[in-house]
Amino acid sequence: MTDVILFHHAQGLTAGVRQFAEELRAAGHRVTAPDLYEGHTFPTIPEGVAYAREIGFDTILERGRQAVQGLPEKLVYAGFSLGVMPAQMLAQTRPGANGALLFHGCLPVSEFGDGAWPAGVPVQIHAMERDPYFVDDGDQDAARELVAKVHGAQLFLYPGDLHLFTDSSLPAYEGGAARLLLQRVLAFLALVGRTEPEPQGGDLEMLEQVLDLQRQTVLAKAAGLDRDAMARRLPSSSLSLGGILYHLALVEESWMEVRFCGRDLPEPWSEVDFDADPEWEFRTGAELDPEAVRQRYRVACERSREVVAQAGGPGQLSAKPHWEGHLFSLRWVLLHLIEETARHIGHADLLREAIDGSVGE
Repeated sequence: MTDVILFHHAQGLTAGVRQFAEELRAAGHRVTAPDLYEGHTFPTIPEGVAYAREIGFDTILERGRQAVQGLPEKLVYAGFSLGVMPAQMLAQTRPGANGALLFHGCLPVSEFGDGAWPAGVPVQIHAMERDPYFVDDGDQDAARELVAKVHGAQLFLYPGDLHLFTDSSLPAYEGGAARLLLQRVLAFLALVGRTEPEPQGGDLEMLEQVLDLQRQTVLAKAAGLDRDAMARRLPSSSLSLGGILYHLALVEESWMEVRFCGRDLPEPWSEVDFDADPEWEFRTGAELDPEAVRQRYRVACERSREVVAQAGGPGQLSAKPHWEGHLFSLRWVLLHLIEETARHIGHADLLREAIDGSVGE
């Protein structure tokens, strides 16, 4: 779960901006969408810009500052067009920024703070490639400069010349591009919302934290994807994101619940002849509903956490042996799960980048 503040565009806090915020909430994120216009909305961009000039851009920035009062430091700052101004200002100047999402606009980094993008703050910029507001007003140049200077910054350009193509309540809305943007944004939010392991702690605590980071990462690689995307394969491989995630659910359950705890193998695995069909979960996971696959993995991970919480310590031995006939410790199986999950994250990285260009560890 990631905390996001989403600033509206020049036409105000429209139904389309509210809907975008709801889509982020539906994915599990906490979203604040303040009204910088205090109830005013406008039918056209020129009318909205005229109102912004009337109240003053400094007033808009100040209202943006006030909107984050009481919110966590670790925020992702997002803005549509005019809303990029407070979003980028706060991302550059408010300590603890978790990331920035700049839609349909980008300002020179020199406009805010010390004129440098803060280290370690990821940023995505999204716009249509022929949007006159983005191209002719210098936003594209500012975006390209930011991407050239900031490691990991991304600029996504979509075919077309529409400005507010993400706002479903406006004539400029373009559903295909808006869905692709949302898909990329959900992957971004899932990655920046991960919990990093504490640098100090006991053996078991650190093993759990490192494993949870891997679990969160592989889920982030599958965030926002539909059935076709989850089933996508590279020409040289039979792997898919749906198959990988379903396989990792089997790995969690078979190692932690079955071998370590001695429980019976649950369905659907118990009904499968893996000797005859060793790739069953990889193939089947690509065919299932994406959210069902993601949820099966989340539940498997949560049950694994419960097993660890109830165990007697990292040295406790398993109820059943591994394939070589030896019992193994809880410490060993946690290391094994870290290795298995991290290895498949490498596969997931390549698949997700091929699907929509989303990158990042």
